[in-house]
Order: sequence, then structure tokens, then C-alpha cells
Amino acid sequence: MFKNILVANDGSEYGNKSVDLAIDLAVKYDSKISALYVMDFASDLSYDELDDEGGAILDKITAKGNEAGVTVVEHIITANPVNDMETMIRKINPDIVVIGAHGTTYDKNQEATVSKIGSVAKNALRVSKVTIILVK
Repeated sequence: MFKNILVANDGSEYGNKSVDLAIDLAVKYDSKISALYVMDFASDLSYDELDDEGGAILDKITAKGNEAGVTVVEHIITANPVNDMETMIRKINPDIVVIGAHGTTYDKNQEATVSKIGSVAKNALRVSKVTIILVK
């Protein structure tokens, strides 16, 4: 059913939960995982800090996938996670996308309303031509 599962993770609570769900799906459907970290220069981090953070997040996803017997392909790119989501999905060409309902901005700003979704998730739902699972 799903040969390629895209999971995007920014290191947030919901992003990490998305990884767990993506791995469970990959085990069930004998799929590979395309793990995505977007280096967003709108953050306060330098290029080196973003690259280090992204590498560490992707290493954790790969380790979890390997423990479960799942092949993980890592993607670390420089982009705007909101505006470039359509391009990222098209280029990675997944059968399904698993993404957190909120990202690190929500983790830092807990007064955000839980009933709303983050800007990256909202745009992914709007532009994706494949099924998206939002994880809370």
C-alpha cells in the first residue's frame, strides 16, 4: 500500500511522535521511510547549527528505523518549510506524508490553541496531492 513514507521532523514533540507512527506504518506495510529535515533560515540558528541539528534529528530517525528493520533515506534541505512543502513532497515522491500538527514554534509558545494546526501542517494539507496524516 505504501512503498515510500515521508516523515518530516523538526525535533518537536509532535515531530517525534510522527516518526514513531511512520516507523509503525513502515513495518506494517514493508515500506521505506524518507526522513526530512528542513533547514529554515527564518530561525535564529546559523547554517552550521541548523546542519548539526538536522543531522542529529535524522540520525535518530535512522537509528529508530534500523532497530525496527526499516530502511531510512535521509533528506536535509535548505528551504522555507511553509512555502516549499509542495516541491519537497513532489521531489521525494511519497505515497503518504506523516507530519506533526505543530512544530517547534508551538513547543516554544505553549499558549497556542491546541485546536489549531501549525502553518507548515496547514500548508502541507493544502498543497499535497498525496494523503497526509497529522500527528498530535
